[in-house]
Amino acid sequence: MRKMPLKPDKGGKGIEKGKGSKTAFVSGGGGKVGMALSKALLENGYKVHALSHQKDFVHTMPAGVIPFVGEITDEKIINEACRGVDVVFHLAAIVSEYKAPTKRLLEVNVEGTKNVLEACRRNGIKHIIFSSSIDVYGRTRKEKLTEESRLRPEDKYGYSKMLAEKEVHRYGNRIGYTILRVAAIYGNGFERSYFKLFEAVKDGKAYIIGDGNNSLALVHIDDVVNAFMLSAEKRNSINKVYNVGDGVAYTQSGLMDKVAGMLGVEKPRRHISPVVVKLVARSRGLDSDELRFLMSDRIIDISAIKRDLGFNPRVNIDQAGLGLVKDFIKKRGL
Repeated sequence: MRKMPLKPDKGGKGIEKGKGSKTAFVSGGGGKVGMALSKALLENGYKVHALSHQKDFVHTMPAGVIPFVGEITDEKIINEACRGVDVVFHLAAIVSEYKAPTKRLLEVNVEGTKNVLEACRRNGIKHIIFSSSIDVYGRTRKEKLTEESRLRPEDKYGYSKMLAEKEVHRYGNRIGYTILRVAAIYGNGFERSYFKLFEAVKDGKAYIIGDGNNSLALVHIDDVVNAFMLSAEKRNSINKVYNVGDGVAYTQSGLMDKVAGMLGVEKPRRHISPVVVKLVARSRGLDSDELRFLMSDRIIDISAIKRDLGFNPRVNIDQAGLGLVKDFIKKRGL
């Protein structure tokens, strides 16, 4: 059964501020990136429609957002959410592939993208900004990855994003698009996985996988939101693909050392074979997505988005990381 959009609170903040301005639709509005992006859009004078499949979304969304509750696979609710919209931010996706069967992951990530594109076409929307992932390149690559690098996904999530990108390109002669291939996100709302690492380092139970020299690509949530906003505001973003990261090639062992220094404990020095870690990951509290990130080896080139859109990563990992560590210590009561 189709779920009807809920009526916005007439007294909600942000609705009057956006009056007469552009209207944006954010799919995946109940997610961590969707919430942060919706807030930024409201602050910049946009009216915001947002979709989430979670019923409690209406109680947690930023004040002023016009909520739509339903599935990304529901054509009617997507069409309603896109009425009167100028720009679409398509974020809705299943990211944690270990939680969903392959069929469901493809249904949401690929068929859901088709639904959004069709709604854009029917409503005459001229610009869709699609949230993709650097996982379309694969988890391990020797060369520095640019937007022209060959796509070679090695897991279901990366494969689904590659297929979804193809759908976006297929509509490119009718709907202007910007595809953002986003690195692993950290910052507010993304603490859970990083706190697992902090816990292991604090308790002296952290192992370095392999030699620890593999390159890890990261980006702070604030910089991700900035990349989306720039893509909407800069006309030269149309029909372009951009990598989004902070431009730093971290190593696994280097990040472990940073965490240990912030916690004031000894740096991890024990190593574990990549083969063995796969066997013991579950007993160590690591899910498959977290393990794949720690074992990834990619250097991402972000020069295109810096050149075209003036994107400049603002968040320093030492400062933001220290904030995360302080939150972790407070949570643990240390």
